[in-house]
Amino acid sequence: MAQMDSFQGYWPRRAAGALTRFFADRRGNVAMIFGIAALPLMIAMGVAIDYGNTSRVDQKLAGIADAVALAAANVSNDPDAREELANKFLAANSGLDLGSGVNLTDIQIVFDDENERVSVTLVANIDTTLMGLAGINHTNATGHSVAGYEVSGSHPVSLGLVLDVSGSMAWNNKIGTLRTAATGLLDQLHTNDPDDVYVRTGLTTYNTDVVSTVRMDWGVDHTRSVVQTLIASGGTASTRAVNVTGGWLRGNSESAHHNQQEVHGDEEIEPLRFLIFMTDGDNNQSRDDRRTKRKCDQIKADGIEIFSVAFEAPIRGRELLEYCSTDEDHYFDARNSQDFLDAFEAIGLRIQTSMLRLVE
Repeated sequence: MAQMDSFQGYWPRRAAGALTRFFADRRGNVAMIFGIAALPLMIAMGVAIDYGNTSRVDQKLAGIADAVALAAANVSNDPDAREELANKFLAANSGLDLGSGVNLTDIQIVFDDENERVSVTLVANIDTTLMGLAGINHTNATGHSVAGYEVSGSHPVSLGLVLDVSGSMAWNNKIGTLRTAATGLLDQLHTNDPDDVYVRTGLTTYNTDVVSTVRMDWGVDHTRSVVQTLIASGGTASTRAVNVTGGWLRGNSESAHHNQQEVHGDEEIEPLRFLIFMTDGDNNQSRDDRRTKRKCDQIKADGIEIFSVAFEAPIRGRELLEYCSTDEDHYFDARNSQDFLDAFEAIGLRIQTSMLRLVE
């Protein structure tokens, strides 16, 4: 009888032990159940993230399409230039900064001579993140723009250059690259305004202080002549140079100059104002970083667009320029001379296209 009692007590004890072990391991079971239940939530989150990324690329493609359409419209009467523009843009696809996992897959540039307009369509393929859990590995983004052929001179422009000519610019002939890049940009603007009635330019160069100034005036010749003579020496302090050039552009003085041009007739004109700020190093004193940032804040608050270009600059110099730029699309981090030349050419194209009008 004692043996039977022992046998009968065995199963309840074993069942209790199994239940105890089950509840002791409940965290693993809950985690498994939660993982299954969370999958739809993760997919939904992935849709939101990937939709946001697609919208960002859509906006960037739209901006690029605008620039290409306007540039194409500006060469609409030259068949060779049309072909050159298309080939040049196609060759530069790999350099477009559209973000990680984004690839430009299609470009269409169509000239409609009958209606005198050019249309540009760009399509990009975007790798998804969590949407891959639902088997959706890619989404597409599109940018589209149309520009009329008769576009030149619709907007006046005032441009101020702030160029670093400190001693480090002599290394590897960076000063020579600067001369070439700035001259090329000014030449680009001259093609839009050969009669010097839409574009005004000025220049401040600096090392530990302002080295030279070329006050704002019509056209590019007066600025270009000084750019071509730049030499490198001294340390680096950017505050005063940024302040001088920003002072020329701020306020209403440039508007007053442009409105005196007969080409505008009685129309009240508000010029587009740009400042290009570059350096290849750090300010000698960190207080100049703080002071320059305050000047940049004032300039941007007045509606002036700031393009900034770091030329093989160390981290503090890059951070200063990135801060001063209007946004990330106005900041260029040139790691070598070719990058620097490309940056100035891109800025020149942006300013050129800003002078022109879009149809849609």
